[in-house]
Amino acid sequence: GILYPLSSELERIELYGDQPVTCIGRNPEDNDAVLLGLQVSNKHCKITLDGRGDGNFHVTVTDYSTNGTWINGSNIGKGQTRILKDGNEIAFGQSRAQRYPPATDYRYIYRRCASTPPTGLHAHYDVGHQLGQGSFGTVSKALSRKTGIWYAVKVIPRQRNQKFVSVIAQEIAAMEKLQHKNICQIEEVFFSEHSISLVLEYIDGGDLMGFIRKHNGLDEFTACNMTHQITTAMAHIHGRGIIHRDLKPENILLTSDNPPIVKIADFGLAKIVDIQTIVKTECGTPTFMAPEVMTRQSYSHLVDSWSVGIIVYGMMTTYLPFFEDPPMDIRIQVADRTIDLSALDNVKPSSAAKHFIESLLQYDPNRRLSLINAEKHPWLVKHNTILTIDPNLDTEARSIGPELVSTGERCHFLGVHVRPNVDSRLHRALFRGEQ
Repeated sequence: GILYPLSSELERIELYGDQPVTCIGRNPEDNDAVLLGLQVSNKHCKITLDGRGDGNFHVTVTDYSTNGTWINGSNIGKGQTRILKDGNEIAFGQSRAQRYPPATDYRYIYRRCASTPPTGLHAHYDVGHQLGQGSFGTVSKALSRKTGIWYAVKVIPRQRNQKFVSVIAQEIAAMEKLQHKNICQIEEVFFSEHSISLVLEYIDGGDLMGFIRKHNGLDEFTACNMTHQITTAMAHIHGRGIIHRDLKPENILLTSDNPPIVKIADFGLAKIVDIQTIVKTECGTPTFMAPEVMTRQSYSHLVDSWSVGIIVYGMMTTYLPFFEDPPMDIRIQVADRTIDLSALDNVKPSSAAKHFIESLLQYDPNRRLSLINAEKHPWLVKHNTILTIDPNLDTEARSIGPELVSTGERCHFLGVHVRPNVDSRLHRALFRGEQ
């Protein structure tokens, strides 16, 4: 096999079949492969080819180091042994590249030199390190052998359970129908005996939750810009008869551009419905779930409007617009939430921004603003007008002032008791990372 370095400064490490043990470390006298970085121990690890010469063998890694040997971001542990599989990332001394101060990146991709060529996903992509957990599976970074473009690959263990297969089929079908700049695109799908692999557009800027926490909340213009992109994507989704049903900041990915481009992702709970169909299944993340889902009322695409309302409120205040009682039954907690927008008093948004949030957080779905109509709301209309006039204005110049008020009657919270002047510290500060 061969260890291919992720850094152009390093050479590949070849593992020979006639040499069953390869020692790696900093000491040139005791190792077959020498890595000179200070994070590498003198005797760092050994790689063993365990098996016969007929292709039926395993590669194992035994760690002896102080700073660790990592496989796909998981530390093996000193004195412990792990199997190294084809396509795994192995790192010596640290699991990620060090930027400050800069240091050599001792991460490699292991490729097995097999007698038969790779098939399926691995015939077209080199799979790198794990990016995280997605719905039902892990997500890894992968490089297209043909184009050299990076993608994110969601690998989902295949089960015999028919309900599981149905959910995965929904996700694939939903994503293949959607072509939009603010929606994470699906490149292709690979089916194997044990897994289903979705090759997705790679988004390199993290998610909205991390962005909110990094900036400790967003100014109104930035929040409005994000909201505009979210509602544009969701209008496209709803226009094609799809309900996301699990919309939350972690499922809203961002590019590394400035300002970031929004990418709606993770349709694991999406449900393709005819425009007249009403869905009656419970799913989604409770924090962002609309009340009608738990009351077992029939519901439609307007459940996504509720989720967007919570997200917009969180972007501007870093708080949730209700109180949570963890011991309470989740069904009662979601259905009986009391909306409280008092944290907005701390950020003093425009009247239009507050009205927009109120319009989305209506308990009665029939009074709730649809995301298809959201672009017509004065808050987003003025945002689009400002960008059309001069997209390069600084934050102060493009501030959306409080003089903008919506036309028509103000939306009311039907059946909702609003507690005024409540100390916002009592809110569950999910967007601050507090639990």
